[in-house]
Amino acid sequence: MCIATIYFDDGSHRDKVMSDVVQIEAERDGFLLVTLFGEEKFIKGKLKSVDFLKEHSVIIQKGKY
Repeated sequence: MCIATIYFDDGSHRDKVMSDVVQIEAERDGFLLVTLFGEEKFIKGKLKSVDFLKEHSVIIQKGKY
């Protein structure tokens, strides 16, 4: 099982959005995140990068789309 941490990137720094994410679904202009414990959060943004090898991280770029 791959558990990821989701970060927002605004171009100058990264902010952690959610940890222990096991499911990501693209919806409308963002993503629905679901944790191992069933917590859900919708965030707006654009996928920037995914790293499941070293950091187990997903970077979402903030902005108006």
